[in-house]
Formats: sequence, structure tokens, C-alpha cells
Amino acid sequence: MKQTAPASDDGLKLSAWLPYRLFLVAAQVARPLERFYGETFGLSQAGWRILAVIAERDAANASEIRRACALDPFAVSRGIGQLTELGFAVRRSGKSDRRFAAVSITRSGRAAFNRIAALGSAIETRLLARLSESERVTLDSALTRLEGESARIDAGGWRALRDDAGTP
Repeated sequence: MKQTAPASDDGLKLSAWLPYRLFLVAAQVARPLERFYGETFGLSQAGWRILAVIAERDAANASEIRRACALDPFAVSRGIGQLTELGFAVRRSGKSDRRFAAVSITRSGRAAFNRIAALGSAIETRLLARLSESERVTLDSALTRLEGESARIDAGGWRALRDDAGTP
């Protein structure tokens, strides 16, 4: 019979770990939005992210979309395919290189985006209503700094983190 290890007071506590807490907030507010765009428009999560990107950046290419959405190339390709099948986007081949297609939102894609974005804005408004104006400013500043540091952590990889911490 295997023995279990006793609970320890050292190490990471998932319930108090900042990345996990940020993930929980994001997941909890994303679920109603995801159900809405899935049920209403038949969109996947990747499809919604890509729609949001091309609503903001007309004629984005797959590489730009991949970076903006933090998706792998296969998910971007599937998402673009879904959007074109639904009539929410058009893909145009690059003038000098057909591999660099530009993806643009259509009128029906813009209408769908606007409906989804309205619900997303309502979610954000409700969240921010729980904070004072000074807390909102502080949160925005803190998130900007955390976004920058998280990008540096991602770029350095786990080995750099391990080396910085002096752990084996």
C-alpha cells in the first residue's frame, strides 16, 4: 500500500498562486461569453478570438493573428476556415506571395462581433463596478507591468526560471 505525503506548509499553494487566481477570474467570465457566441453564432473559442482580432486589425495575416490570439498555427487555420464558412471573414491571397493571405471581416462578421462585444463590455463593466476609480487605475497599471513580465518569463522559458531560482 502506497503512503500519501502529509500536507506541507512549504511550496506553492494553488489557491493563492497569482497566475491561477487570474486564470480563475478569466475562465469564470469567459464561460458565459463562450456559451453565447457558441450557441448564437456557432463560433469556437479560436473563431471568436480571430474575429475579435480582424475586427480591430483589418487584413491581418495568419502570423499576426497567431501572435495576437496566442494560438498555434493549426488552431488559427481552423478558426479562419470556420469564419470564412460562416461568412464572417474573407481570405485574400497576398499580392506577391500567396502564402501570406490577408483575413478581413465581412459585414455579417462585424454584426456578429458587435453583438458579442456588447456582452463582453457588459461583463467588463460589471467587474470594474466592484472597484473604485483609483483601484481601476492601479489594476490597469499592474496588469500592464504583469503583461510585460509574463512575456519576458515566456520568452526565457522554464530553464531560465529554474536557473534564476537556483533549483535543480
